Amino acid sequence: MAISVSLPPTGTHTSRITVRNPRTGDILYSLDEPDAAQLEAVQHRALEAFPKIAAMSVRERLNAMDAVKRYILAHKEDIVQQIVDETGKSRGEAMLTEIFPVLDLIQYYEKTAERTLRDEKQPTPLVLFGKKSRIFYEPLGVVLIISPWNYPFNLSLCPIVTALIAGNAVIFKPSEHTPLRGLVERIFAETPFPKDVVQVVYGGKDTGSRLIDLRPAKIFFTGSERAGKQIMAQAAQYLIPVELELGGKDPMIVFEDVNINRAVNGAIWGAMTNAGQTCTSVERILVHESIYDKFVQELLEGLKHLRTPAAVPSSEFDDRNLDMGFMTPDFQIEKVEHQLADAQRKGATILCGGQRADRTSHYFPPTVVTNVTRDMAIYYDESFGPVVTVIPFKTEEEAIALANDSPYGLSASIWSHDLERAVRVARRIVTGNVSINNVLATQGNSALPFGGIKSSGMGRYKGAHGLYAFSNIKSVMIDRDSGRYEPIWYPYTRKKYEIFSRLVDAVFSGGILNFLKTLWLGVELERMEKRRHLP
Repeated sequence: MAISVSLPPTGTHTSRITVRNPRTGDILYSLDEPDAAQLEAVQHRALEAFPKIAAMSVRERLNAMDAVKRYILAHKEDIVQQIVDETGKSRGEAMLTEIFPVLDLIQYYEKTAERTLRDEKQPTPLVLFGKKSRIFYEPLGVVLIISPWNYPFNLSLCPIVTALIAGNAVIFKPSEHTPLRGLVERIFAETPFPKDVVQVVYGGKDTGSRLIDLRPAKIFFTGSERAGKQIMAQAAQYLIPVELELGGKDPMIVFEDVNINRAVNGAIWGAMTNAGQTCTSVERILVHESIYDKFVQELLEGLKHLRTPAAVPSSEFDDRNLDMGFMTPDFQIEKVEHQLADAQRKGATILCGGQRADRTSHYFPPTVVTNVTRDMAIYYDESFGPVVTVIPFKTEEEAIALANDSPYGLSASIWSHDLERAVRVARRIVTGNVSINNVLATQGNSALPFGGIKSSGMGRYKGAHGLYAFSNIKSVMIDRDSGRYEPIWYPYTRKKYEIFSRLVDAVFSGGILNFLKTLWLGVELERMEKRRHLP
């Protein structure tokens, strides 16, 4: 079950949140941020709920999660509408990239979570003969999940689902730009989960900071590099572990032997999906010089056929027919505009798009930029909009160097008919995810862990690694109770030292004779202990 916190008594709130529809500019609703007393009450309820969900078996948690899946299926059109209203994305993208991944992750864990989280046997070395080695996967406690505005359903529900299946209580703070007011509460209201196991706190940066000060067991944050650094610095004061899913500047390497038409269509979708407001969107297309001109020509032609708000008369507007929708917050549009202005000023060429027809509109046209150089902000900084740069390369080595010339390392795609070459290049790209002859494909498999390196963050979620990320991984060694003393215990003697020295040689030299010698020396040590403790 879930409750929300957003409306403190009159005069006690710190600020007010206003949520607008990016397409129309209309105010959808407003929320007051909670005060300190309310946040402490949230933490208290979460601490009370945690032992209850921790005591549930993994199967019981999965049975409860089935009610979440059934709710989403029964109300998916209403959920899509709320997502579209708050983000401005197309309805098709809301269904494909928000609803589907959540249901798929739940279904994946229904099949695998019991096996993933069960006690795990591990081999025990010969020198510890008679003992048993185990790994226990146990809940952490109360975890804080802070989600972003670009995928407010997918990037909220997926970590919430994973944390609950692992047995944790959740305090969830959605982005103040797209909080989807009341949705998570409705989803968990009728489930068999314990009361208060998911609590939603609406607020901005200050509210998130105060939640960290309450010292949750772990923080799972998805968002910008800047915010991730701030969260990590604050969490470090309390030694709170953090999982950071941050930004990207993802390269798409296109070799000369590809099917150009297919690669171009992949590039268009990979760069423009969610109006480019995707951490793994294609932002840098690196194309072999022999097909560069043809690729760019087909890219520009393909973009002309995208169904965008500008291409659909307002009288015929239907977001079910849109390929690409609107950008969401004002500040992100302004960031894209500043990058493009800087690039043009320094010599870049904008082949299409580049500016809004109406300065008040949240529709930004698909934009292709060439002649980019390393002194431009657009070369290194994440754009997070429907903007892509295209850069030629001569050799495989140059393509790899260009792809790795980035502070980010989240995702990449390699395109080549030669799969041996594609895999070879994929191994050398410094990134957390690679799709070969496809884009964003790794995110379509719930079994694959997702996450980045460098400035793209740390940690992994989804797959088995996702459950482990929300677990205390406890190593256990089991021995029998007896009157037997361990040979490695005190006292140390010259005779014992000599046997230890010979044992080291035998254990680590290999071979059947040394194996037998190890057994014999182990028995000799046991005899020494028995003789020492005989009455």
